[in-house]
Amino acid sequence: MSDQTLVDNIRKETYIMQISQAFDNSPSISLLASELIKTVQVIYRYLEPSHFDGKLIVYTMLDDTQILNKNIATKIFDKNFLIGKSSGIIVLQITSDDELLLWENVDITDLFKNNNALFYCYENESEYFYANDRKIDISNNFNCSSIYALHYHYLSEALNDYKINKVLYSSCEILKTCWHDGNRIFLKNKPEETIQKSLKEFLSSSLRGVDAVREYTLGARKPVDIRIYWKEANRAALIELKWLGKSKKDDGESSTEYGRSRACNGMKQLKEYLDLDGQDTPTCITKGYLVVIDGRRRRAGADTTEISCSDGLHYQNKELDIPDENKHFETIKNFEKPIRMFARPICN
Repeated sequence: MSDQTLVDNIRKETYIMQISQAFDNSPSISLLASELIKTVQVIYRYLEPSHFDGKLIVYTMLDDTQILNKNIATKIFDKNFLIGKSSGIIVLQITSDDELLLWENVDITDLFKNNNALFYCYENESEYFYANDRKIDISNNFNCSSIYALHYHYLSEALNDYKINKVLYSSCEILKTCWHDGNRIFLKNKPEETIQKSLKEFLSSSLRGVDAVREYTLGARKPVDIRIYWKEANRAALIELKWLGKSKKDDGESSTEYGRSRACNGMKQLKEYLDLDGQDTPTCITKGYLVVIDGRRRRAGADTTEISCSDGLHYQNKELDIPDENKHFETIKNFEKPIRMFARPICN
């Protein structure tokens, strides 16, 4: 059992215990609570909470009574319909025969007053259980929307780990080969493939249960740099990589220079890739990430072989300047804010 699985199990048991206590340790409540949590996890295979601005309620009854009008409910056979949901009130009941009933945008004013039901609720990146007139807040220390949908959280953690432990000092065995010179002032000509391989291999080894593919083709014509796919979670991530700085050919001749506008191009590309992915795999939840490897050096001329700390580290803390029209991460739920990873040179 992995450390994360152990933590998940402990957290699950903690909430089941609190729920059981709310119902005076009724013999059947622990099983109902466990099944409710499992159902929430299944629902989050089809609904990504970080993309959802509405209110989700999932509940199960302790007896055969009914709260909402069953005659206006929809019996759910295919949960894929949840993938496109981004707002509104969604209420789901787990029936005694393990079916799911759906109500949308119904009056829930008095819903939690029923003491014969156990509720899970998600709204505005906050989640809790409601048990016998007792609200049980679900603690979340993961900087994500729900503790029951952590896949993108784990990806963000892995990217941050790569940024600090692999890119900053070019300590990745693959990534270090993309530099033209020993002081890491200039990149080699066309370093894209090396950078892609480095990140792809790192994510493959860091994330559990994923397929990581480099140069994944979208719309039968457009290749995104890396696609991460969690089969068991119905989640995917498209990662577009860009580099900033100057490159040289093998003979030392200057090749290409990219500044901050390169990141804007990456934002435009990623937006197109997400649109194409929505057409290619409409039943998969996908999030887009722009990763920028920043190798810019101030006053690095064609003959520069050594660089001072003031020039070599000039861009270390200078964030990307993205024009408003390209800030898709502010308007599109499945578009993450660009991640800039500065690669330090060896300074004299």
